[in-house]
Amino acid sequence: MLSTQVISAAVSLQRSMYMSLTEVDELTTELSEAVNRQDQVSVQIFLSMRQEPINRLQALKAQVEKQCAQLPPSEGALLRDILNGQGTPSNPQEEELTRLVEKNRGLLSRIVRADRRISQRLGGTHSFYSDH
Repeated sequence: MLSTQVISAAVSLQRSMYMSLTEVDELTTELSEAVNRQDQVSVQIFLSMRQEPINRLQALKAQVEKQCAQLPPSEGALLRDILNGQGTPSNPQEEELTRLVEKNRGLLSRIVRADRRISQRLGGTHSFYSDH
């Protein structure tokens, strides 16, 4: 079982990730609309604007990894399991963390699907998502 302090820190990081994911999602929607309008200037602007929240997400992910690494091995493994959607929550705090992780995972999945469509529309066979 994880301590309240560990769970609180993980919940805080997941909430921060949600805020950044929401920002990326909104900018991705705007980017998609600019692609549909064939507005290359706006496409470049939205691509650039997405980079900051993506960088924040990378920093938050590094913090999560650091948090797991600093815990005793059994606690670190338990936290990693919860963060990977594989753990079984044993108390209400862990359940809250699990819900946040699932919410973030769903939002990230939606962003990736939208990004895939945008990339394939812009890059065609040279898209980041194309099979090479």
